[in-house]
Amino acid sequence: MKKQFIWILLSSVFIYTSCKNEDSKTNAYFGAFETLDSAAVFAPELALKGNTYKGSFSKDYQTFYFFRNETPNQEDYRIYVSQLDKGKWSQPEKIGFSDNQSDVYPFFVPNSDALFFTSYRRVPADTSKKANANFWFSDWKEGKWQKPMSFEAANFIYNYNSQPCVTADETIYFTSDLPDWSRTYTYFMRKSKDGYDAPQPFEPVNTFRQKDTLTQFFEVCVAPDKTYMILTAALKNRKNGANNSADLFISFNKNGIWTIPANLGNLINTDKTENFPYITPDGKFLLFTRDFSGFYIIPTKNFLNQ
Repeated sequence: MKKQFIWILLSSVFIYTSCKNEDSKTNAYFGAFETLDSAAVFAPELALKGNTYKGSFSKDYQTFYFFRNETPNQEDYRIYVSQLDKGKWSQPEKIGFSDNQSDVYPFFVPNSDALFFTSYRRVPADTSKKANANFWFSDWKEGKWQKPMSFEAANFIYNYNSQPCVTADETIYFTSDLPDWSRTYTYFMRKSKDGYDAPQPFEPVNTFRQKDTLTQFFEVCVAPDKTYMILTAALKNRKNGANNSADLFISFNKNGIWTIPANLGNLINTDKTENFPYITPDGKFLLFTRDFSGFYIIPTKNFLNQ
């Protein structure tokens, strides 16, 4: 009995030490970005010129999920996965269920092991000639991702639904474009004991769109604690009505009133397109893409403490 106890104790120490060392590696990797004073390249080994889209981390920050275009000039995408190994990200591979379907925007929800995403897969109730992007999820079981299931509560099945973000209380925010792309709306869904409630308009962003006719607002990413959000927006050219390149803006939640979005300036923005904002669940970092060609990272404290 004494020997068995010692063996269990040593095993526990080994497991704890291994986990602690792994955590240290993770902390060391991301800790290197904490001293940045402006946006810097993140994971260049995962970038493809003109084909780099939004990504998000697994809960332990050891895996990065993102998507790429599979067929040029077509709405045909696949979700890719890469593992952090000794300070480098592994060669990305397609996720198992994304072999011959167009899948985009992978993300996790707190307190769930399922991977959520939007996809051009046809949901059961869709009778349109061409399916649009709707919400799906896949469960992790027996060492692999299972066959995706339609996330029925989320879907405006004929709209293009995209750019999801999740806050610490598991509220999901997303962008939804009408089938003819004539209007863009932002919605949120609250978690309830029975799953998710039906989407409701997120009026702060919808109001920005209505009032500011010189700016086109695209997606938003609400901070985990809901104290601010990052918006992607492009100023319209007064002469010809065309959009300038998109930049990232910030709006603060002041006792329930959201401030007018302010450009984040040269800490982040350039004359190229900055978009696909993603705030890490711990709130420490903002990730985004530039010119659809690379991932960038910046500590959120850089623009929150100004």
